[in-house]
Amino acid sequence: MTEPGVQGDDDLVFHRICALLGPLNHKGVTLTRDVDLVADLEIDSVSVLDVVMEVEDAYDISIPVNTISEIRTLGELVDAIHAIKKGQG
Repeated sequence: MTEPGVQGDDDLVFHRICALLGPLNHKGVTLTRDVDLVADLEIDSVSVLDVVMEVEDAYDISIPVNTISEIRTLGELVDAIHAIKKGQG
C-alpha cells in the first residue's frame, strides 16, 4: 500500500522518511527518491536538521555532519541511513 503523494517504493525507510517529510511538503510534491529536499520541497536548513534529528532518533543512529551536507535527495538520505545501519550491524 502506497501513501498518497508517494511513488511506489518497497523500502520501509523510504516510507518512514516520507511520513516525516509529509508535514513539510507544502507544495504537494510527489515524493520519489529523486526529489531534492531543498530545491523541490523548499525545506529550509533548520527543517532539514529537524528531520535529520528525527531520523537519528527513529533509527538510533548518528548521521555525520559531512554526510548531512552531502545529502541532496530523498534517495541519498535513505541510502545514508541504510549504510549507517549496516555499519552498526
